[in-house]
Order: sequence, then structure tokens, then C-alpha cells
Amino acid sequence: MPRDWYDTLPRSEADLPWVWHDASTDSTRNLPLPPIKGVTLLQISFIIEGLVLIWLALKRFTFKRLRVEERLPATTTTENSKTDYSYNSLWLLAAITVLGLGLRLIRLDADLWLDEIVSVLLYSQMPVWQVVTTYVNSNNHLLNTLLMKLAITFFGEKEWAVRLPAVIFGTAMIPALYWVSRLVFSKRASLYTALLLAVSYHHIFFSQNARGYTAYLFFSIVSSGLLVKGLQEDKARIWIFYVLAMLLNFASLLNSGFVLAAHILVGAVALLVVMRRGISPIPLLRRLVAVFGVTTFLVFQLYATIIPQVYVYAQATYTDPTTGFSPFSSEFWRELIRGTSAGFGTGVILGLLPFAAIAGVGFVILLKRQWTLVAALTLPIGLTATFLLLQGLSFSPRFFLLGLPLAILVAVQGIENIAEFAAKFVSGNAPALSSRLATAIVIVGCVGSLVSLRNYYSIPKQNYLASLQFIESERKPDEKIIAVHLTETGYRFYANHFGLKEGVDFFSVRSIEAFDEILMSHGERVTFLVTTFPRALRLSYPELDARISREWTQVHTFPGTIGDGEVSVWKRRSE
Repeated sequence: MPRDWYDTLPRSEADLPWVWHDASTDSTRNLPLPPIKGVTLLQISFIIEGLVLIWLALKRFTFKRLRVEERLPATTTTENSKTDYSYNSLWLLAAITVLGLGLRLIRLDADLWLDEIVSVLLYSQMPVWQVVTTYVNSNNHLLNTLLMKLAITFFGEKEWAVRLPAVIFGTAMIPALYWVSRLVFSKRASLYTALLLAVSYHHIFFSQNARGYTAYLFFSIVSSGLLVKGLQEDKARIWIFYVLAMLLNFASLLNSGFVLAAHILVGAVALLVVMRRGISPIPLLRRLVAVFGVTTFLVFQLYATIIPQVYVYAQATYTDPTTGFSPFSSEFWRELIRGTSAGFGTGVILGLLPFAAIAGVGFVILLKRQWTLVAALTLPIGLTATFLLLQGLSFSPRFFLLGLPLAILVAVQGIENIAEFAAKFVSGNAPALSSRLATAIVIVGCVGSLVSLRNYYSIPKQNYLASLQFIESERKPDEKIIAVHLTETGYRFYANHFGLKEGVDFFSVRSIEAFDEILMSHGERVTFLVTTFPRALRLSYPELDARISREWTQVHTFPGTIGDGEVSVWKRRSE
């Protein structure tokens, strides 16, 4: 296998000829060399794959289904045709999915935010083979990047096209969650979960975010459901779909490693359950070793060329405090509260206590009814937190996004229990009244979420265009603009909408030295300055941040739905 191609791959953003860089401030330019070349890992993977295929051929391997007693028992749900709408549940699910799609298409063409723009700038011109084999930035959520490039090829570099893959997976998640819910719920309750997800503020937010998070959620929930089905039924097609789902999950987001680790732990507990029944766990052990082994190997082969780069990049990047928060800091909890209450207002925090009680009851009941599914969705959250703590890495609420479908599942179970209890207390006709009460509670929750979306749709994730429009309405033809720190990316992407050129009309600055150089070169003509992500600016360049606060006046701030992502316009302070 030739190796020369690997040495020509870009190592960082600075190696991409179509991306503008200030080499003196690019933190990833001087990354250390990885301990091993990715092409070497790829060669090793092909050798192992060849040996395994030869061994399977000589063994004449055929799939033999496990006996019923060697598997986990299936979970049954009680259906009632009068209360579960069994005759039209699929039509209702289709309507809910269409509703979810519609909500995810509204304002899809709003301004891109920093990470979305970085993905477009870095990967829109990169050849597909380089996208698959390089890791110049953590924004390369592989599956989303490839689909984004495909969408741009067909529809152009438009905001809605860039976000289209996230919308598709976000919409597909609705019937996927319904399917998984059917492992523990009736059709009626499963429709509740689909409806709550369809109108969920936070899921819509990520469905309109051109990253791999909705694909990660989709494949995580599907693979978890397939794991449950596989442990119960042990059919070849289920395990094949499981391996495929997990492979695509890893292609969506590397955080999927915690999902696979959680599934392995669930498999280990399943072995103990079978053994406690007096049945030999060896057949199930062989099956799980084969399934998890094949999954792990294919993932390794997919990422073989970039694993060394990921290791080096993560060591240099995720210890940076600007990428997240310390879990013991007040900043982290403020961000968590801000994200949780986004769209609803801080008043929603008052409702967290009763919600936690309802969800807690639902969690316990679901754990007893279908522990495999609950553990498969809960353990990744705990494993992620444990890993970040042990490695001393920053926390970010998005790392725990898998808690969203889990929260919906336990909330629906809690609502069902409360409605059933209230119905028995009020009337003897408990089942009919219980279903009406549960439906009413779910509808109230959906209405609240829909109302919150009004605020979400009113502003983009980052308001670059509005800030540029404001400046152009105030700026004289010879006046200059300084785009500070992370603002530079958004202005490089959107400034051409107003005919502005970098180095002529606006200048990018990341240091006191560069700042002073621009002021000395252009004097009083520098009248506007723009900032965003003030926390990152304060932590990364405290002297520059203090200088701006001391010498400039903030004249307008354009809010965004991304935390700390408001865009602020400053003018020189009068002496």
C-alpha cells in the first residue's frame, strides 16, 4: 500500500491554501507530531481484517440463533384499542413528523454561526478523500461534513443547504424515538414521546445547527433500540443493523465512543442476568464479543488515518478553558441554566423541581420495566462526565445531549403514572380518564414549547448580518472596521454581502500588537470595532479585552441564540 499520499495531507487549518490565517496567532499551527502515522494504523487494520476473513472462511462460519433461555426476555406492553389509537397511530405519527419537519424549516436560512461557518470555510473546497483522512479541526463531524458538501454541490453555499443534513436527521429522530418508545410504551404513550420531541425547543435548535449532533442522537437512539432487540431476539439482521448504526454514529460524532462503551456495559450485565438464571452465558458472550468486536474494528478502520491527529489535537484544544467550563464553576451552572431555560425564560427553572420529581418516578419505573434501554441511554452521560473529570477537560452542556430523549421518555412515563393516579382518585372509569389527563398534560407541555419558539425564531444563532447592516448605515466610505478575535470568521464569510474587503474595509485582530498596527496605519479612520464571544476574548486575550473596554464604547449589541454569541459593535470613546 502506498504511503506518500499521507505525508501530503494538511495537519492544521493553516495548511489549507483557501483559508486565511494569521500564523502568529493560530494555536493549532505548531501541534506536535503524533506518536504514530495514521497510514501505519490503516495498514495494520487491513492486515488484521485479512487474517480474520481467512479464519472465518476456514471455519465456514454460519449464524446460529441463541436459544430463548440464553437471551433476555422480551418486554410486553398492554394495548387498548379504545385508548391507544391503534387504528391510526401511523397516520398520527406521520402528521407529527410533518409538523416536526415544518418547525425545523422555519428560519432555516438565518445567519450561520461561528462553528457552522468554520465547517463551510474549511471543508467546502476540501476533496472528499481528505475530509475522510484528515483532522484539521474538531468541526469535522465526518458524516455531516460529507452530506453538507453534497448539499452545497447541489444547492450552493446557502444557509439552508448547509443545515439540511442536520434537519433531515433531526426529523428522522421523531419516528425513531417512537419506534424505541414502543419497546416500553403503548402506542398512545409512544406518540406522546414523538410529539414532545417534534416541538422540543432544544431539539429544533440542534436540528438547525450544521453539525453532527442530530445524526448522533438519531443513531444513538436507534442503536440502543437495536441492542435491546438483539439481546431479546438475537436475529442476524438486527445485529447487522446494530453494527451499521453504531458505525454511522461514530461517523456522526466521536462522542459515540461513550455510547458504545455503555452498550458493552449493558451486555456485561446481560451476561450476569443470564448466568443468574442458571444458564451458561458463554453463547451470549460469544455473540456480544463478535458484535462489539466487529463494530470496534470497523470504527478503528474508519478513523485509522486520523486517530493520531485527534489525539494530538484533543490534548492541545480541549484543555483550553474557552472551549467549555469547569464542572465546579458557577459559569458552568449559569450556562446550564441558560441553555435549559432558553426560549422559555428563567421562570421555567421554577418548574424544574416538579419536573424532576415526575421524571424521577418515571425513571425508576422504566428502569424496572426495561433496564437495558434506560441503561443504554443513561450510562453514556455518566461515562462522559467521568472521562472529562479524570482527564481534566472542559465541560459543555452539548456533551450531554443524549439526556434529551432520555428526559422525554422518563417524563412521559411519569406523566402516565400521575394521570393514572389522579384518574383512580377522581373516578372509577380510570383508563379512559387517565388517557385524557395524560393527553392534556402533554398538550400543555407542547403549547409551552411552541410558545417558546417565537423567541427562538426571532433572532439567528449569531447576528452577523444585522451588525454589518448597522455599521454600513453609520459608516462613511473611508472609515475602517476592526473584527476582533472570533468575529473575524463571521465577517470574512458575510462581509462580501456588503462589498467589504478584508485588508481594505475591515481588519482582523487577535493581539495588542496587531491592534496597534491597524490604529497606527489608519489613524482616526478606524471608527468601528466588532466583538463576539466576550468570555473567550477575555480568557484568550485579556489585555486586548481590557484595552477595548477602556478606550471604546459599546453602541449596539445584536443578540443570538448561541450562548455568549451576541455580536457587539463598538465606537471609539471621545477623549
